[in-house]
Amino acid sequence: ATKSRSRRRRRRKAFARRKNEMNFQTSTQKKSWMFSSPEHLARRRREQRKKTLIALLRGRNPEEKEEKEGEEETLLEKEFSFPSAKDEEIYRKRLEAKIESLCSAFNLPVKVTVSATTLFKRYCLANPIMLTNLKIVMVASVYVACKVEESYVSAEQLCKVVKDIDYNKVLNAELAVLQGVDFQLISFGAFRPLRGFRADAIHSVSSSNNNEGGGGDASSNSKELVVEKIRECYNKSQEDLKKQLLTDAMFLFPPGQLALSAFLKAAREMGCNELEEYIVTKCLRNEPDLLKNLSIIENMAKEQGEEPKDTEAKKADQAMKAFQKKNAKTLSAALKKQASKENLGGEDEEEDDETRKQKKQKLVDEERAKEDAAFD
Repeated sequence: ATKSRSRRRRRRKAFARRKNEMNFQTSTQKKSWMFSSPEHLARRRREQRKKTLIALLRGRNPEEKEEKEGEEETLLEKEFSFPSAKDEEIYRKRLEAKIESLCSAFNLPVKVTVSATTLFKRYCLANPIMLTNLKIVMVASVYVACKVEESYVSAEQLCKVVKDIDYNKVLNAELAVLQGVDFQLISFGAFRPLRGFRADAIHSVSSSNNNEGGGGDASSNSKELVVEKIRECYNKSQEDLKKQLLTDAMFLFPPGQLALSAFLKAAREMGCNELEEYIVTKCLRNEPDLLKNLSIIENMAKEQGEEPKDTEAKKADQAMKAFQKKNAKTLSAALKKQASKENLGGEDEEEDDETRKQKKQKLVDEERAKEDAAFD
């Protein structure tokens, strides 16, 4: 009993220390989920398509080991009726966009939407999405995010909003989502730094006006007008941050730059010169590279930050269904293997509660053993 209490105390201390030290610069988000360029992201997605192709080839011939490259790979994709990379992107993006409406249905805080979208995007980047039921993954991402952000909503409640999904499949998929993102659940979004920039901008403007002296009531009224305008810019910039969630910006730029890009765009559109000056001179220190980054983020939100049109989404959905229908038999072995590990296949056998609990407990015990070893 004494040893058990000592172990619990060590774990509590370790968790408190990690929580106090938690920041973007030392996070798994920066280490594992930030990329140098859009081309790097495109390569990762091509790798996932190649994994799907390999699964198909081995489903057709279990002895298949040779990897296909170049033109041969392209011909095989046509043979298996692969959806185009664009259709795959639209299919994924349509589900990303549904996360916000699902969270809104339960009046969940924006941090849950950010966390769920981040988890879903990470999963899609690290796993072959054509070998899984992506709609279940989307709901499971929201379910996990509710737990991570301490805003719990049951899987059964979520599935009352999202039609045609059995909540047991969502529960079974929870472990798959955790494994799919390598248990890296912490995410740093742009909404929190945006609040910090708003508070600092208001303080900066207020202090500046106070230091100028004179003016009396006129100066006070001017200050209040500027502060009110900054608050309006803040509200407007939140909408832009939601658009950014549908882009790859979170994989390419740190949260602070994402927040400043939206804030600066709102300041220019609303003609708030004081806020624009604060961002450019105080936050960015007139650095050309940082200004360029903010411009790139703004363009990404403008060009990629909208939910796909219904016609595009319908075409992508049909392409995905046609692929799955044509290759149903060939994919069967690969899907069963994937489902046995993840329980995400559409027709796969469900685990009972006891089996699911045992799997989760095993993972928890392994993590505790690692943590205890660090203190022994």
